[in-house]
Amino acid sequence: MKPFKILITSALLLSVSGFSFAAKDIHKSNVNYVYQLDSDATVFEFNSSVRNGCGSNLYRVKSPNEAVANRKFSLVLTAFTTNGNLAFHDREVCEGNRSVVAWVRLTR
Repeated sequence: MKPFKILITSALLLSVSGFSFAAKDIHKSNVNYVYQLDSDATVFEFNSSVRNGCGSNLYRVKSPNEAVANRKFSLVLTAFTTNGNLAFHDREVCEGNRSVVAWVRLTR
């Protein structure tokens, strides 16, 4: 029984540590354009000055509901219209040539 517990614990630690390395924070970027997809109100995309690991500068923001999506969209749109800086968390998960983003933040 003890080797089984060690095996399960090891597998769990390896899977968790893999997720912790599979993402990165982008501390400063500029937004070149932003757009809302017509097909899904909880998803929008933007083009950043920072290239992603998926082979482009395109990022996709997914939210659990429309209210959260609208708040995130407002932040990215503000960065675009004011030429401000945008920070975000690149999950480094590719959907085509777009990388999925977890959170967004305006910075100076």
